Amino acid sequence: MKKLGLFAAVAAMLMGFASCEKVEPTALETTDLTYSKLAGHVYYTKLDDNGATDAIKLYESKGTVTIEVTEKGADDKATGNVVIVTADLKGGKFEANIPVAVGKKADCKATCIFVQENYDLKTTADDSDFKLTPITYKGEAKATVAYGETVYVELFGAKVGSLDDGYHFLN
Repeated sequence: MKKLGLFAAVAAMLMGFASCEKVEPTALETTDLTYSKLAGHVYYTKLDDNGATDAIKLYESKGTVTIEVTEKGADDKATGNVVIVTADLKGGKFEANIPVAVGKKADCKATCIFVQENYDLKTTADDSDFKLTPITYKGEAKATVAYGETVYVELFGAKVGSLDDGYHFLN
Protein backbone atom coordinates (compact mmCIF):
# COMPACT_ATOMS: atom_id res chain seq x y z
CA MET A 1 0.00 0.00 0.00
CA LYS A 2 2.85 2.35 0.81
CA LYS A 3 4.39 1.66 -2.59
CA LEU A 4 1.10 2.49 -4.30
CA GLY A 5 0.82 5.79 -2.37
CA LEU A 6 4.41 6.69 -3.22
CA PHE A 7 3.83 5.83 -6.87
CA ALA A 8 0.69 8.02 -6.96
CA ALA A 9 2.56 10.93 -5.36
CA VAL A 10 5.45 10.68 -7.85
CA ALA A 11 3.00 10.41 -10.77
CA ALA A 12 1.09 13.51 -9.58
CA MET A 13 4.33 15.43 -9.22
CA LEU A 14 5.50 14.44 -12.72
CA MET A 15 2.14 15.47 -14.19
CA GLY A 16 2.45 18.83 -12.44
CA PHE A 17 5.89 19.47 -13.98
CA ALA A 18 4.69 18.34 -17.41
CA SER A 19 1.86 20.90 -17.38
CA CYS A 20 4.22 23.90 -16.87
CA GLU A 21 4.42 26.01 -19.98
CA LYS A 22 7.46 28.00 -20.95
CA VAL A 23 6.64 31.64 -21.68
CA GLU A 24 9.12 33.82 -23.50
CA PRO A 25 9.43 37.42 -22.26
CA THR A 26 8.18 40.14 -24.59
CA ALA A 27 10.02 43.33 -25.40
CA LEU A 28 8.84 46.59 -23.84
CA GLU A 29 7.89 49.05 -26.55
CA THR A 30 7.60 52.80 -26.03
CA THR A 31 4.05 52.53 -27.39
CA ASP A 32 3.23 50.42 -24.32
CA LEU A 33 4.14 53.23 -21.92
CA THR A 34 1.56 55.58 -20.46
CA TYR A 35 2.62 59.21 -20.73
CA SER A 36 1.56 62.14 -18.67
CA LYS A 37 0.64 65.15 -20.80
CA LEU A 38 0.40 68.90 -20.42
CA ALA A 39 -1.66 70.56 -23.14
CA GLY A 40 -3.38 73.88 -23.69
CA HIS A 41 -3.78 77.11 -25.62
CA VAL A 42 -2.01 80.49 -25.76
CA TYR A 43 -4.08 83.71 -25.81
CA TYR A 44 -3.53 87.48 -25.77
CA THR A 45 -5.78 90.55 -25.50
CA LYS A 46 -6.44 92.25 -28.84
CA LEU A 47 -6.90 96.04 -28.53
CA ASP A 48 -8.70 98.41 -30.87
CA ASP A 49 -7.24 101.71 -32.15
CA ASN A 50 -8.50 103.49 -29.00
CA GLY A 51 -6.68 101.10 -26.66
CA ALA A 52 -9.90 99.37 -25.54
CA THR A 53 -10.16 95.58 -25.35
CA ASP A 54 -11.46 94.29 -28.65
CA ALA A 55 -11.27 90.52 -27.98
CA ILE A 56 -9.32 87.72 -26.37
CA LYS A 57 -7.51 86.13 -29.32
CA LEU A 58 -5.79 82.80 -29.80
CA TYR A 59 -2.12 83.29 -30.73
CA GLU A 60 -2.08 81.33 -33.99
CA SER A 61 1.48 81.93 -35.20
CA LYS A 62 4.33 79.49 -34.68
CA GLY A 63 6.12 79.43 -31.35
CA THR A 64 7.48 77.28 -28.56
CA VAL A 65 6.15 76.58 -25.08
CA THR A 66 8.86 75.81 -22.52
CA ILE A 67 7.80 73.63 -19.60
CA GLU A 68 9.85 73.37 -16.40
CA VAL A 69 9.01 70.00 -14.78
CA THR A 70 9.88 69.54 -11.10
CA GLU A 71 9.54 66.00 -9.74
CA LYS A 72 7.69 65.56 -6.44
CA GLY A 73 8.66 62.92 -3.90
CA ALA A 74 6.47 60.68 -1.74
CA ASP A 75 6.14 63.52 0.80
CA ASP A 76 4.64 65.72 -2.01
CA LYS A 77 7.66 68.05 -1.87
CA ALA A 78 9.97 68.92 -4.77
CA THR A 79 12.91 66.53 -5.08
CA GLY A 80 15.14 69.03 -6.83
CA ASN A 81 15.11 67.06 -10.08
CA VAL A 82 14.10 69.49 -12.84
CA VAL A 83 13.58 68.63 -16.52
CA ILE A 84 12.94 71.15 -19.30
CA VAL A 85 10.42 70.03 -21.94
CA THR A 86 9.47 72.03 -25.04
CA ALA A 87 6.36 71.84 -27.18
CA ASP A 88 5.68 73.40 -30.56
CA LEU A 89 2.82 75.85 -30.73
CA LYS A 90 0.55 75.09 -33.69
CA GLY A 91 -2.63 77.06 -34.26
CA GLY A 92 -2.48 78.36 -30.70
CA LYS A 93 -2.40 74.82 -29.24
CA PHE A 94 0.40 72.80 -27.64
CA GLU A 95 0.82 69.33 -26.15
CA ALA A 96 3.87 67.86 -24.41
CA ASN A 97 4.76 64.50 -22.89
CA ILE A 98 5.76 65.04 -19.26
CA PRO A 99 8.17 62.59 -17.57
CA VAL A 100 6.39 61.39 -14.40
CA ALA A 101 7.26 58.12 -12.64
CA VAL A 102 4.58 55.57 -11.76
CA GLY A 103 2.68 56.70 -8.68
CA LYS A 104 4.37 60.13 -8.64
CA LYS A 105 3.46 63.72 -9.49
CA ALA A 106 5.32 66.65 -11.03
CA ASP A 107 4.84 70.41 -10.83
CA CYS A 108 4.88 72.04 -14.26
CA LYS A 109 5.42 75.69 -15.15
CA ALA A 110 4.63 76.41 -18.81
CA THR A 111 5.93 79.64 -20.39
CA CYS A 112 5.47 81.12 -23.85
CA ILE A 113 7.03 84.40 -25.02
CA PHE A 114 5.81 85.71 -28.37
CA VAL A 115 5.57 88.89 -30.45
CA GLN A 116 2.19 89.94 -31.84
CA GLU A 117 1.22 93.13 -33.64
CA ASN A 118 -1.33 95.06 -31.58
CA TYR A 119 -2.35 98.61 -30.79
CA ASP A 120 -0.11 100.31 -28.25
CA LEU A 121 0.13 103.85 -26.86
CA LYS A 122 2.72 105.94 -28.64
CA THR A 123 3.72 109.26 -27.15
CA THR A 124 5.47 111.83 -29.29
CA ALA A 125 6.19 115.53 -28.74
CA ASP A 126 3.01 116.58 -30.56
CA ASP A 127 0.50 113.78 -29.87
CA SER A 128 -0.39 110.71 -27.89
CA ASP A 129 -2.21 107.99 -29.81
CA PHE A 130 -2.63 104.23 -30.12
CA LYS A 131 -0.63 102.89 -33.06
CA LEU A 132 -0.30 99.37 -34.42
CA THR A 133 3.10 98.02 -33.35
CA PRO A 134 4.82 94.71 -32.49
CA ILE A 135 4.42 93.92 -28.79
CA THR A 136 6.14 91.20 -26.78
CA TYR A 137 3.85 89.04 -24.62
CA LYS A 138 4.66 86.49 -21.95
CA GLY A 139 2.15 83.86 -20.83
CA GLU A 140 2.63 81.51 -17.88
CA ALA A 141 0.59 78.76 -16.24
CA LYS A 142 1.29 76.26 -13.46
CA ALA A 143 -0.17 72.79 -13.00
CA THR A 144 0.50 69.53 -11.18
CA VAL A 145 0.49 66.42 -13.35
CA ALA A 146 0.21 62.86 -12.00
CA TYR A 147 1.43 59.71 -13.74
CA GLY A 148 -0.78 58.86 -16.74
CA GLU A 149 -2.81 62.07 -16.42
CA THR A 150 -3.50 64.76 -19.04
CA VAL A 151 -3.85 68.29 -17.69
CA TYR A 152 -5.03 71.30 -19.74
CA VAL A 153 -3.85 74.86 -19.05
CA GLU A 154 -4.46 78.25 -20.64
CA LEU A 155 -1.58 80.72 -21.09
CA PHE A 156 -2.72 84.35 -21.26
CA GLY A 157 0.00 86.60 -22.67
CA ALA A 158 0.62 89.75 -20.65
CA LYS A 159 2.35 92.68 -22.32
CA VAL A 160 6.08 92.74 -21.62
CA GLY A 161 6.73 95.78 -23.79
CA SER A 162 6.85 97.24 -27.27
CA LEU A 163 9.89 96.59 -29.40
CA ASP A 164 10.63 100.32 -29.63
CA ASP A 165 10.09 100.86 -25.88
CA GLY A 166 13.28 101.72 -23.99
CA TYR A 167 12.09 99.62 -21.05
CA HIS A 168 11.17 96.65 -23.25
CA PHE A 169 12.42 93.81 -21.03
CA LEU A 170 12.28 95.44 -17.60
CA ASN A 171 8.66 94.47 -16.76
